[in-house]
Amino acid sequence: MIASPSTELTTSERRIAPRLQPAFRTICRLDHPGPAGLSAIGLVWNLSETGLSMLMADPPNPGSELSGELIPEEGGIGLPVNLRIVHVRPSSTGDYILGARFGNRLLPEAMQAFLVSNAPDGGRDDIDGGSNWIPPRKG
Repeated sequence: MIASPSTELTTSERRIAPRLQPAFRTICRLDHPGPAGLSAIGLVWNLSETGLSMLMADPPNPGSELSGELIPEEGGIGLPVNLRIVHVRPSSTGDYILGARFGNRLLPEAMQAFLVSNAPDGGRDDIDGGSNWIPPRKG
């Protein structure tokens, strides 16, 4: 038997696109000043064609509409995005987990540069000795 994603959305499932794990060190720089007056930066946790979740120290309020850019932490070509903040909740680390929806759906080709399998080091994680882990599709 072959498993396939369900086309039915349950009440608790609101996603319309599968979430994927971004490459290690993908950040989102928002055009929203943080506490020091600099652009706020979040560590991207999950990424989909329709939105993202990220970890932030000083997040904007739910309902905020902001522009920003997805970029590798070490620099490189960024991807401009418009975001609407859907939820913000505290995490056990003292930071906040933020969920946001993109103003426009991202094309799969645009997302590829930010996924683990296309990271410059092949998704290598130096902590585990360099395994080429490929993320499962979530959703």
